[in-house]
Amino acid sequence: MKDNLVFYHHYADAHEHWKFKLLRSLLGWSAEGRFWALNNMIAKSSNCLLDINKKHIRACIISDLNMDEKTFSEFIEILKNECELIVDLDGKITTDIIRENLQQVKKDREAARQRKLKSKNKNFNLFGIEQK
Repeated sequence: MKDNLVFYHHYADAHEHWKFKLLRSLLGWSAEGRFWALNNMIAKSSNCLLDINKKHIRACIISDLNMDEKTFSEFIEILKNECELIVDLDGKITTDIIRENLQQVKKDREAARQRKLKSKNKNFNLFGIEQK
């Protein structure tokens, strides 16, 4: 079963939350844009955990966000410690909103899988009518 997200919900007034106001006061509006790009990368990663310890992944993120190593490390620390926008699980980062979305999507995917299995196990006659 798929273990990432290609779409996720977030609040339309997210920019008004204290976490984003603090981020903008520290680093400006471009930091919020970089946060959302990073959040998208997290959503697409396996189990919505982005491993920033792996050199090749870290290099790609740094390149995509148009940062250098030092600036990126500082950015991650601010997101994690000051603004509380990311969660660091031993170098694998995620966000609360992505985790919430993933939990709901996993439930929905499992329910769909169960419906598909149930429909495969039904007996139909020649006319497509279910036999009980």
